[in-house]
Amino acid sequence: MVKGNIENIRQSVLDRLEKIFDIRVGRDEFLSEEVAIEMIEISHVIKREIAISIGRDGTIMDVSIGDSSTVAFPQLRTLRRESRLSGVRCIHTHPKGTAELSGIDINTLKNSVLDAMCAIGITDEGKFCGMQVGMIAEDGKGVEAYNVQSLKQLPLTLLMDRIKEIDEAIMKSNAPVFEPPTVERAVLIGFSESRNGIDSLSELAELAKTAGAEVVHIETQSRSIPDPSYYIGKGKASIIMHICHNLEATLCITDDELTGAQSRNLEQLLGIRLIDRTALILDIFAGRAQSSEGRMQVELAQLKYRLPRLQGMGVVLSRQTGGIGTRGPGEKKLEIDRRRIRRRIFELESQIKHMKEQRKLRQSRRDKQGIPVIALAGYTNAGKSTLFNALSDSDVIAEDKLFATLDPVTRKITLESGQEVLITDTVGFIHKLPHDLVDAFRSTLEEAVNANIILHVVDASSKTCFEQMQVVHEVLGSLESKDTPVITVYNKMDKAEHANVLGLDTKGVMISAKTKEGLDELLKAIEDKLSEGQKQYSLTIPYNRADVENFLYDASKVVEKEYLSDGVKVEFLSDSSVFGQAVHMLQK
Repeated sequence: MVKGNIENIRQSVLDRLEKIFDIRVGRDEFLSEEVAIEMIEISHVIKREIAISIGRDGTIMDVSIGDSSTVAFPQLRTLRRESRLSGVRCIHTHPKGTAELSGIDINTLKNSVLDAMCAIGITDEGKFCGMQVGMIAEDGKGVEAYNVQSLKQLPLTLLMDRIKEIDEAIMKSNAPVFEPPTVERAVLIGFSESRNGIDSLSELAELAKTAGAEVVHIETQSRSIPDPSYYIGKGKASIIMHICHNLEATLCITDDELTGAQSRNLEQLLGIRLIDRTALILDIFAGRAQSSEGRMQVELAQLKYRLPRLQGMGVVLSRQTGGIGTRGPGEKKLEIDRRRIRRRIFELESQIKHMKEQRKLRQSRRDKQGIPVIALAGYTNAGKSTLFNALSDSDVIAEDKLFATLDPVTRKITLESGQEVLITDTVGFIHKLPHDLVDAFRSTLEEAVNANIILHVVDASSKTCFEQMQVVHEVLGSLESKDTPVITVYNKMDKAEHANVLGLDTKGVMISAKTKEGLDELLKAIEDKLSEGQKQYSLTIPYNRADVENFLYDASKVVEKEYLSDGVKVEFLSDSSVFGQAVHMLQK
């Protein structure tokens, strides 16, 4: 049966293609002239690529129709052998094109360990314009190419001899020609126009890399709005289907969040697992959450995201193998009914609410102690964890990956004036951060909102640093942190280009957390910001109330101390809340 894209193909043409199965190619023949002419004529009529697969015994095993630019060979995955050639050669046409093998052709040759991959060029007038044959070299790694200028050179028995020589050499070496992929092979899909100035697809590639996938292809589509049924349109989706098969991709990732209908339609057409940007980010969070609260927040976000999409997740739910897009604490709960999912969501929200109340108690204790809190916020991979380690002499994991930090970490540091402050490292933000994730992590992100100062860490070496800053401002704005003082910290100045530096806000602090350059200026800026709005107060503390004096040393900047007959007179800089707390302590 003829396979592939047979839509709008006349039955008479399909019948003609079916008859190709009855043609026998000689065992010593690479390709008969009869088959080549038939492929050229039909391909010219339908303006699409045609591909056939031929076994060593001359049997035509498969006939497929593609489109004007590519055709798939889906059956070849079951034929390859690790220490020799597959025993199958593929011949396909290039209508309105040259005979040169494409990159996809070469990848298919290697990945499927074919005997040979052959392309037949066809002119606009439907005439033969050349043929190129590619074979895996005897070392099992390189590719040999042979050009055929005329159909009169067929049946090319010498090429069959060469195939046998290569096969014997590979068998003798016993070296595996094909090694099964150990990681997910991902094809990324998105729109070519950049949005908000951020190269969203490059960022998606980094996300895929962080999740452990190998990006084998990026396919873009020029559209002003997504197609409601197929996201990038059915025609483009068909092209991507061929690309996925020929590159042996195991996963497709879209750059935007998909509706249930889009996900269902695309996955059925592509024939492999499909996830969107939101699911990918959730997957990364699921793999990195360490605390019990972090795991609950991820599970809550996963369930809220997947609940309305359960009907469209056939391929994903049928492959619960821990692959990208199916990991995390909520993984095994996806196949239960909606009522139980809603019950689980209610339980998680209640537990997270309880933890939020506990966090508020801890916050109130810190407020009573008068210790200021400094929160690091910024775009993912801006260097927040590296800066956190540099300031606090900690060893928090700092990797060149997106979302290296998920659970907030807090340490106490002492400023040059002697004042103690708490510094908190928070999760990074990103373009198109899923709403469910922001909602689920709202209680954690409020660490930044409730801080005395936010250090907005910016990757000054990024070409889109200003656009990334805007994303962070929008997320912080949604968390109602507009009244919290912000110090902009331009990090990675050791890698920043001169053009970037010229556009930076001179009010910010320029540092390199990696080399620790500029950290003294940053600590001075923190002290100056903490002293803004403070007044100088004076209190006389009885000698038997050392606890109040210690509190002032921790919560304020002591300017002068004088020993009097009735106690210690302390002059200090603080805000009114610290002064009021000290007075309240003296009245007890």
